[in-house]
Amino acid sequence: MFLKSPLKSVKSIKFKITVLYSGLFLFSSLLLFAAIYVSIASTLTRHDREMLLTELRELASEYSNSGLPATEKLLEVKRKFHRQHPFLVRIADVGNRTVDIYMPSPWTEFNVEKLEEMPPEEQPLWLNLPAIGGDHYLDVASMRLNNRYWLQVGMSSEERDNILLRLRATFWVVFGPMVILGFICGWILAYNVLRPVRNLLFAVKSVQTGIMDAHVPVRGVGDELDELAIHFNKMLQKISAVLQAMKDCVDNVAHDLRTPVTRLRNLAENALQEPYNTFSQHAALVSCAEESERINVMLNILLDISEAESGVMQLDRQNIKIYGLVQNIVDAYSLLAEDKSIQIRIDGDCMLEAKIDPNRMSQALANLIDNAVKYTPAGGMIDIVFLIDEENVIIRIHDSGIGIDPEELPQIWDRLYRGKQNRSQRGLGLGLSQVKAIVEAHRGNIKVASERGQGSVFTISLPAMI
Repeated sequence: MFLKSPLKSVKSIKFKITVLYSGLFLFSSLLLFAAIYVSIASTLTRHDREMLLTELRELASEYSNSGLPATEKLLEVKRKFHRQHPFLVRIADVGNRTVDIYMPSPWTEFNVEKLEEMPPEEQPLWLNLPAIGGDHYLDVASMRLNNRYWLQVGMSSEERDNILLRLRATFWVVFGPMVILGFICGWILAYNVLRPVRNLLFAVKSVQTGIMDAHVPVRGVGDELDELAIHFNKMLQKISAVLQAMKDCVDNVAHDLRTPVTRLRNLAENALQEPYNTFSQHAALVSCAEESERINVMLNILLDISEAESGVMQLDRQNIKIYGLVQNIVDAYSLLAEDKSIQIRIDGDCMLEAKIDPNRMSQALANLIDNAVKYTPAGGMIDIVFLIDEENVIIRIHDSGIGIDPEELPQIWDRLYRGKQNRSQRGLGLGLSQVKAIVEAHRGNIKVASERGQGSVFTISLPAMI
């Protein structure tokens, strides 16, 4: 365990981000120091060479104005009154033999005799003469005075090198704390960046333990991790809704199947208790088949409702003309309506389309038209109107039936609910629940307005194009 925990920490994303950030931080610091160091070294070198050229021009000007004796006298004055004079001055003839030389006493580490080994005209613009056993060198510039003499002026890089040495030493003193600071900043950055991931991991572990109401906090910064948290929360909500729908479905099935299963069992027991009678047993089998079909229909409707309410119902959306869809359903109920002398009228634009699942929407409309025909007295009227309202397709079914009591309106969408006046009619009490679930699965809504004895108006609103 002791070895496993450090190994796990090394493999963690937080450790990798920390190391990566620390590495980038230190690399950037080194890069910045290198840029500053090169800039300072270049500035110091340029300053020293400007001083050297100034001295070279001053002596050359003195020679040009007053000749060699005056130049040597000037050097003597500099030697006497400027003992800290930082320049090496050498005057050589055309054969590169030294005529006069001035070299500060601390510069004995430079072997100036090497200047006689290389003619000035063959020397580069800036000649670097290294110190004997040292890290410094002598910058030397040359100028032709006339056809007889050469003037060379040199300057030691010791002072410049000492400044750069102190700069390097200072950097290495600061580098240690910078490593620690970079690691701390990297750890803080990794901790904050991975906070949403930790929250996500915590939520996943909570779900694994059965806590379905877990969610990932959204920071509100609008980045990809926020988007991940939002989609994960939506996924959890959908999973929770599906599980709740499954639970409700199981509860409803257990409750709703009790009566038909009991009836089926009673029919079978009664048939077994009676003496052998082919006709009565045949009738019992027919009743059992009817009850089995009733159970099958109830199960299918309950499953459809659960799928729609949980958002997992598969819809085959197509651009369907509303008129043709409604007309097919009306044709199916025309004989039943004629038997009761009920007139069904259709009014709407025959070219009006909506993107819907024709089979599912036919189920919903058939339920509403079936109820309208069933509860409308003989000689009544059913009006089916469809129109476009802004971006929605409106389908309105208005009947002149018995209506619904106002206090019952909120309950008609509940599963297995049957109105007080309708309990004499055969049915499952699932039709309107199925209608509402299908309409909402199409991202629409359904409303009802009704009064007892004044008929009912069911209004479906669907997006024209989804």
